[in-house]
Amino acid sequence: MENTKINDLLKKVSEGRNEIAFSEIFDFIAPKINAYYIQNNLSIEQAEELTQEVMSTIWLKAELFDPEKSKFITWSFTIARNKKIDFYRKNQKNVANEEDIRDFLYTDNKSDDYEIESTIKEITKDLDENQKKLIKMSFFEQKSHKNIARELEIPLGTVKSRIRASLNKMQKHIQ
Repeated sequence: MENTKINDLLKKVSEGRNEIAFSEIFDFIAPKINAYYIQNNLSIEQAEELTQEVMSTIWLKAELFDPEKSKFITWSFTIARNKKIDFYRKNQKNVANEEDIRDFLYTDNKSDDYEIESTIKEITKDLDENQKKLIKMSFFEQKSHKNIARELEIPLGTVKSRIRASLNKMQKHIQ
């Protein structure tokens, strides 16, 4: 399908919630997104569920698409990629090795404790108050970047870049 036709169909969806136009978009992009998920080792059921989520997002956020910034297919696959990442994060299981836990609990870790403590002190000195606050909100309070941005009244991109910069600073002490 041509870009101009897709853009026209999406415009009809965004302006008038035209179901026929959305049906054409669905028929065009849904099989491609579904195949993308299956190629990324998701089950058929998971792929279909995520494809439906992507299509719902396209329906709900059609007015956000800007043909000047990207092609529709790129925009759609960005949504699909983000849904896949969210899916993996949601379904990620932290598996602890029982033997590692026993070793940690029942062996003398005094030297390791001192090393860890001194590393934490170095990191704490290196981060400013804003960086500490962002790390605390993100990792200890488990707030989403979007919620942090809303709470601190700063742009989402700023939150993400400041957290990334803080993590890079912290990583220098760990290596």
